[in-house]
Amino acid sequence: MMTLAVALLAALVPQDEGRLKESWPKLVEAWKAVEAYKQPAEGAGMLDDELLKLAAKVHTAFEAAGLYAADGEYLPQAVKAFMKMRARTIFPASGQSPNGRLAFVRAVRVAGAPGGGFESVPTVDNNPMGSLLNSLKKLQALKQGGLDDEDNVQDELATARKCMKAIGITADDTPAGLRRRVLHLVKALSLGEDYPASATAPEEQVKRIKGWIADLGHESIETREAALKELKGVGEAALPFAREALKSPDAEIATRARSLLGYGHAPWKNVKQQEADGWTIEMPIMVPAPVAPAPPPKEDKPK
Repeated sequence: MMTLAVALLAALVPQDEGRLKESWPKLVEAWKAVEAYKQPAEGAGMLDDELLKLAAKVHTAFEAAGLYAADGEYLPQAVKAFMKMRARTIFPASGQSPNGRLAFVRAVRVAGAPGGGFESVPTVDNNPMGSLLNSLKKLQALKQGGLDDEDNVQDELATARKCMKAIGITADDTPAGLRRRVLHLVKALSLGEDYPASATAPEEQVKRIKGWIADLGHESIETREAALKELKGVGEAALPFAREALKSPDAEIATRARSLLGYGHAPWKNVKQQEADGWTIEMPIMVPAPVAPAPPPKEDKPK
């Protein structure tokens, strides 16, 4: 009964970056286990012992980080979504051969199509997860080799950002500060690094940030919106102040603080409106690995 009560309490506590930081070693350990997992030979069965051990390890890490909570900040949710997407690229879907590969298909609703029909078109990159992980490893290699000059780093960062958008971890409407922060988190998780330190505001900026936080509850909507815009412009450094603002008894301040922290922002649901007259849906599917065609049967030559 006590275990059930603890589990229910964990599900009700909102996800926040503090819990994510505390549980980071367990998340990194779970990530390494996912990366190291080898699928059993075909016919050996899906639920092998190693897979069950892996599932238990991921479950423990998610529970420690509060990732089963129904509500919370965007950053922890994004880390959870990233780990789940990586698992889907490794484990075959039910009923599929382990020799399949994960690809992304974009379905676009064609304006005026009868019944609102969808048309499938290929994405720019059929393996955005693989490209993202390769790009992050290149960033690590550049740093280790002393080649992390501005041009090299910016090229790889641009690739990483593109891939994160392709897999639905970020989106066009993700605030810039959250986009940068989640990239740092994904990089550290993928490379097994320590929890990345967050950007902090310089002393002379702290007073302005606190003033903008107070203005989130101003009687003038123009002032409230202007303050929210300023705080979004600050980026990562404003996040700790937004967390404090969640405790405010002023509903206006608390609500806008939630938006700064990305509550309810979940681009990995992969449904977005692309144009006023159409929708775009990006979904992962298992695609069987290409099989070489069998050679034609030999014809018996007449003797």
